This record gives sequence, structure tokens and C-alpha cells, in this order.
Amino acid sequence: MIERYLSAIYEDGGRTLPRIDCWGLTILARHELYGLPMLSSFGEVRHTNPRAFQRAYHAQVAAALEECRPFPGAIAAALHGDLCIHVGLVVEREGRLQVLEINPGTQARVVRLQDFRDRDIFTKVIFYRDRILREQAGS
Repeated sequence: MIERYLSAIYEDGGRTLPRIDCWGLTILARHELYGLPMLSSFGEVRHTNPRAFQRAYHAQVAAALEECRPFPGAIAAALHGDLCIHVGLVVEREGRLQVLEINPGTQARVVRLQDFRDRDIFTKVIFYRDRILREQAGS
């Protein structure tokens, strides 16, 4: 099923296949693969506008997400300092956790979780899950 996303082409602000950016790919794949609710699209946010990217990131975390350990369906948010600069979706493939991602100039791909975390440009990777689903499960 992950193969459906691997033919995607990066387009800043893209929210539908085949032309999609990292946030578009993450929210679409988590919804389709794991049945999780669609998150805000933030279609007006562009990779080239870091302030808008930060506002959207903080708004989404405040509204619906909480930190967690990596698991299939979690969002992997890559930070450089305090700035979120990239996101991907944690998936299970070949019996291990990996990250589905897309970047400018590349098609979508799946990389080992550790390889995603170890990139020199990322100073930290934070994983998120839906807060409301955890609250509903606890009720």
C-alpha cells in the first residue's frame, strides 16, 4: 500500500497526489494507511516561508497533537534548532520502523528511522500522535 505514495512528485504546497509536499504526503498517507483523521491542510504554507511554516506547526501541535515514541502512524517532525523544517510519517516496512517522506527535488521515499534521525541538518526529531484519540481511549 505504501507503494501508492512512492510515485509522488514534490510540489511546494501540494496536497493531492501526485504533486505533494512533505506535509501533504504525511497527512494524506496517515489518513489513508491508518484511518486517522485528516489534519489541517495548511495549503497556503510554503517551504520557502519559514515563519508561516512555524505558525502552522505550532498551531497543529497545540490543537491536536502530543509527543510520543515512534510507532506506525506517528508524525516525525524534524527540527533545526527550534524550527520545524521537515515532516514525515512513521510506517512499518520490512518488519521495522521507517519514515515515508518527500523533499524538494526528489520523489517520495521510505528511509530507515535511524537514517531519518541522523541527518546532519536535523538537530532533533520529535514524534507526535493525535491527542484526542488517546483521550477517547482513556475514557
